[in-house]
Amino acid sequence: MDMRTTRSASAAAGALLVLGALAGCSSSGGGTASSTAGSAASSAPSSAASSGASATAAGGGQASGTVVTVSETEFALHLSQTSFSPGTYTFMADDHGQVAHALAISGPGVQTTQTKVLSPGDTAQLTVTLQAGSYELWCPVDGHKGLGMDTHIQVG
Repeated sequence: MDMRTTRSASAAAGALLVLGALAGCSSSGGGTASSTAGSAASSAPSSAASSGASATAAGGGQASGTVVTVSETEFALHLSQTSFSPGTYTFMADDHGQVAHALAISGPGVQTTQTKVLSPGDTAQLTVTLQAGSYELWCPVDGHKGLGMDTHIQVG
């Protein structure tokens, strides 16, 4: 093998390793309606099959659509955006609090979907396709919703 062939083979092998690692870390089957939010929390499948909407919970990866930061503290949710049109959004949950939090969403075409439970300082993302209607976002951890970590957004 000459030097150019060796470098090409090494680059191809490296690319395959990266792709394999990314596939192993993926939380979604690439466009499927159900998702896994991680071992610390469970996630319900969305009803994308019947509505055309989709939901994906993930700890990392590429955000798609419009990115909305959700700052979570004791005991409130602060969204970086309050006006929504139908489309794809990635909600970036950012635990700015002193205790564990998570982010869940449900509404038209999106059954309850949530991130993993976050330690203080951690972030996770939740990507959903929103239709016209009202959606609820809340923290599903230990009664946090009842303490004020609950908000509604109107799409449309």
